[in-house]
Amino acid sequence: MNSISETGRPFALLNYETFAFWAYTVGVATTAFGPIAHYIGWTFALASLIYGKLRYNSPLSVKLGSESKRIMIFLVLFLIWSMFAHIPYVDSFYVWGKGASIPLEFLTGLYLAMRLIDTSKKREIFGLAVLAVNLVFCFDVMFRPNFQILGWNGSLDNGNGVALYSLLTMPFFFCYSFWYFEKYNFVKYFICMTSLLLIFFSFSSGGWSAALFQVLIFMYYALMSKKVSIKALGVFLILFGLLITFFFCSYGKGYISSFKREIDQITSINNSEVLTNSRIYTWKAGIILASDNIIAGNGWATFEESFRNNYKYLNEKVQFRGPEMFVQPHNMYISILYAGGIPALLLFLIAFVLSTKKSWSGLRHDVINSGDIPWHLVCSILMVSMAIYGTNGDIFEARRDVSVIFWACWGLLLAIPDYAELSDKGDNIEDPALC
Repeated sequence: MNSISETGRPFALLNYETFAFWAYTVGVATTAFGPIAHYIGWTFALASLIYGKLRYNSPLSVKLGSESKRIMIFLVLFLIWSMFAHIPYVDSFYVWGKGASIPLEFLTGLYLAMRLIDTSKKREIFGLAVLAVNLVFCFDVMFRPNFQILGWNGSLDNGNGVALYSLLTMPFFFCYSFWYFEKYNFVKYFICMTSLLLIFFSFSSGGWSAALFQVLIFMYYALMSKKVSIKALGVFLILFGLLITFFFCSYGKGYISSFKREIDQITSINNSEVLTNSRIYTWKAGIILASDNIIAGNGWATFEESFRNNYKYLNEKVQFRGPEMFVQPHNMYISILYAGGIPALLLFLIAFVLSTKKSWSGLRHDVINSGDIPWHLVCSILMVSMAIYGTNGDIFEARRDVSVIFWACWGLLLAIPDYAELSDKGDNIEDPALC
């Protein structure tokens, strides 16, 4: 990639690069409608970049800072190990190929984001697209009884899927509300209210826990930068409570029973089965199955079959007498351990921790008091919340649709130059984390 600073790079109205950017952006923004949305976008984006390479010899490579390069080394090693280390144990190459596509899609999403969302202007447009499309779509999701009527996407027909979707969009909703729409009080509070209602009506206690950390991190920086006052926060919470009461009264006992179920689950500290919604058993089963090939792993997308084949044995080991067949470990860390063994888990965790560190390090230098979007804050919130969500859910299980929003933000974070390297070039260079 050329060395022109991003302040000097024009955002052309019509060329292969712009087409690739829009194809990717629209694909990610509309991914909640189903996997076909981002698959089409990714295909057009990749085809356009290849055309640029063949026609104009434009680079396919990505210019990264030293910190991001280190992170990518660990992620590429994670990809290679989790895809190939378990080949001696696979039953068929069809099963292997199906599973190997999961980490491959993850790295593809990161690459496209790093390659295409590499300037302040592009980040601004990308964030607005995600906000605009999903602000409308979340109303369809939120008010469907049991998330089943008029559903566009089958993966959002349950509370856990809706919770993940809400967690991935909430940082966009909140940060754009108070930094981009700062002067429009109704708009910014309407957007935030919508985001909170979506996570609330997911009726997923695991999602609520991760959302709590998202809100706390955001509120700390919003208060520190004087984007919101204590008084305004109090009024907002009162309005939120009144809206919840109104919806409970309007939609009947179904919502109340769902709310009561989650409260009972959260307060069942002494009953691990109720507290984890029986996931304690699939966690134990996942660890037992992972121990069969603790170094090479068992491969992606094989957990359900392995669980079925060892159902009686696992029931005895974890003392679970229910009829349910678990299709996934419901834990990101156990899922990676099962798929790629200890090496894959360590490589992923190192990359994740380094990326979180990069987001927090950049956040210290973001001009959060300005009207610009602090992208390090968006990415920090997402990294922390996905680490928490990973204890009771798996971001990779949603790789066919909403997870691509997280892949995009992770890649976007890596594309932001390291602050130290920017400082070495002089104070006149714009901090590209701001848009």
